[in-house]
Amino acid sequence: MPSVYLQTFGCQMNAADSNGLAHQAWSMGCTFAAQPDEADIIIVNTCAIREKAELRVYGRLGQLKGIKERRPQAKLLVAGCLAEKDRAVMRAKAPHVDALLGPREYRRFKELLGSWGVPTDAPPPQTDFVMPSLEDDPGRDGAHEFAHLRALVNITRGCEKFCTYCIVPYTRGPLESIDPDEIESQVRREIRCGAREITLLGQNVNSYYWEEQRLDFADLLLRVGAIEGLERLTFLTSHPKDFNPRVVDALAQLRNVEPRMHLPVQCGSNRVLQTMARLYTIEEYLDKIAYFREHLPRWALTTDLIVGYPTESEADFLATLELVQRGTFEYAFIFAYSPRTGTPAATMDGQVPPQEKIRRLQAVNAAQNDVTRRFNESFLGECVRVLAQGPSKKDPSKMAGKTGHNTTVIYPRDDRTKSAPVVDVIAEQAFSWGLAGSVAEPAYV
Repeated sequence: MPSVYLQTFGCQMNAADSNGLAHQAWSMGCTFAAQPDEADIIIVNTCAIREKAELRVYGRLGQLKGIKERRPQAKLLVAGCLAEKDRAVMRAKAPHVDALLGPREYRRFKELLGSWGVPTDAPPPQTDFVMPSLEDDPGRDGAHEFAHLRALVNITRGCEKFCTYCIVPYTRGPLESIDPDEIESQVRREIRCGAREITLLGQNVNSYYWEEQRLDFADLLLRVGAIEGLERLTFLTSHPKDFNPRVVDALAQLRNVEPRMHLPVQCGSNRVLQTMARLYTIEEYLDKIAYFREHLPRWALTTDLIVGYPTESEADFLATLELVQRGTFEYAFIFAYSPRTGTPAATMDGQVPPQEKIRRLQAVNAAQNDVTRRFNESFLGECVRVLAQGPSKKDPSKMAGKTGHNTTVIYPRDDRTKSAPVVDVIAEQAFSWGLAGSVAEPAYV
């Protein structure tokens, strides 16, 4: 049967899409190759959120050109956001690409495989589905045996917020909620395949609504959280405009939900938030997280922040810095603004000089690192349950994993821990990046 090589760039939405493409290929009898030169079909699932990801994709396509020249019968498919964004120009940039599929075209994938000679009437596979590596460099994925422990399940597609910096509405299209029966079926399938943690994904999960059952996101959380065998439940990403107390109340009822929430604020200045078209004020954001803190104590609140946005003044920047310094977030993903062609912000007046962006980025990073380290120190001496990721990339003699707060934990690697999916660890050291400790006894689940 044909073999497939799959490489994924970008966000967790892309990883979930890759999971769906891989499952479709597997259901048609395809196997998975570890290297592109071993595959009959090469799939590159792409990202267009940031320029760096786009450049990496085109660099990878250049590398794959040699394989196509040596083996012209091999097929090369480019999927994802860049395939949609550059649909008109990719043929000129990479003429060796055989097909393009945007994020809303994946229902055509089996038909495409059939046109490439993959039997459409193959019997069901006799082996369990195992997701191929999702690393940008699959050949170096040393923790493949732990990949099945975490599963990503899309609940919406697309977005209609049109933040002025974001390319997603143009590449993924308008918001579309997925049938809750389909969502539940996929969650059950992932649990059967060994998943301990399920992440529900959407560009804005709070906008989820299934009209036929009048089911909103809070209802969906309760329905999925009740599925037998589901150990850990979490979700990404929430837009503050649509985040409401019903979601918090639903989370408070669930015993298997992980104690963390990602709620991107982007900036601490109302003027910049308006320029970004974020549809809320910082006061409204803080009111919502006050309710969250009251009903879900000791949860980790994480966020996204952009510094150096067009027209951002020193006063605007200081508003963001003060928001971080007061300990609003346990962790933050912080970025210097990077223009994306096709978005309104890319052509705005008042672009901030690169060196000034770097200064602001470093200042906010330093402030958040202090807050995150203090949060991690609060766990010293406690026993934390860790879902394994595999050997530590910095020190292969250690294992790495994540707590329910999504805190990285490093612990000893030995004959007992190297294959244990879940380990209890006594937190003995705290850093801005996470925790380190020794294994508790008994410790393996």
